[in-house]
Amino acid sequence: MNARLLAKRSRYLSMTREFFTCRGYLEVETPILAPYLIPEPSIEVFRTEHLHRGGVRESYLIPSPELWMKRLLAQGSGDIFQITKSFRNLEFLGPYHNPEFTLLEWYTVGHGYLDSIGVLEAYLGFLSGGLDDVPPWRFPLPRMTMREAFAEHARLDLDDMLSLRGIRHQARRLGLEVHRGASWEELFNGIFLARVEPRLSEHEALVLLDYPAAVPTTAKSRNGYAERWELYMKGVEIANCYSEETSSPKLRRFIERESERKRGCRIQHRVDRGLAELASAGSGLPECSGTALGMDRLFMVICGAKSIDKVILFPFSETG
Repeated sequence: MNARLLAKRSRYLSMTREFFTCRGYLEVETPILAPYLIPEPSIEVFRTEHLHRGGVRESYLIPSPELWMKRLLAQGSGDIFQITKSFRNLEFLGPYHNPEFTLLEWYTVGHGYLDSIGVLEAYLGFLSGGLDDVPPWRFPLPRMTMREAFAEHARLDLDDMLSLRGIRHQARRLGLEVHRGASWEELFNGIFLARVEPRLSEHEALVLLDYPAAVPTTAKSRNGYAERWELYMKGVEIANCYSEETSSPKLRRFIERESERKRGCRIQHRVDRGLAELASAGSGLPECSGTALGMDRLFMVICGAKSIDKVILFPFSETG
């Protein structure tokens, strides 16, 4: 990274802090080494050991600061944000992946997922006014529901695919390989990655809304769809947002179900079972919206780079 880009990245980080601080968000700094994690079968983690006089304590590098930030919310922190290092294992090194990456995560109390699109647009507009050569984003950002995306790009009605039988039928009709034991989520991801996501590169920026609730997350859901959006820029996933589920029974079912699925992962970890209890303890987990944004990927788009290796210091692929 040359000196000009280094200075631009420093300005980018400073502006991000300025934006959220000026809007009344409290900046927090939480651990990146954790004794347990939220079970996410789609993510492999880094496992290590803390050696001390009392013995050995297995620990993990966080893939997201969510488990800590929700504890702060339950304690009455109010609106919070954090810029932190996060880690994901067993991902191929490539233009959009580095095992260590910089994540911006913010939570807004009293906001739903649609409200947080406005925060995102204001943030991007703020960056446009203070950084050179930012792409000409159009506001409000274009929006498309998952149903609309599947209809436009795959000619499929997503409502007909919410059952395992229905999605198996559509996958076969598209000529995709369907294994006997394939889950609904595997089939959905296969169709999305093959037929829908490649077409998203046609959009400079796009907010993709309302994912099927059968894709397990901690988002609120209604009528078979989750209150969730993702931001894509030139086909690259940049941010992910939920209206956060606050029901203790629903969170407990999520933890139990995903813990069982996590057993199929290569790297096991202790499970954060306290997440479900936050909703019922004390004042509880407040109604809020949470957004996670990949800072390296967004900076890559801002700079017009083809790979995040060009916009981060000492990428893993170049450290030998």
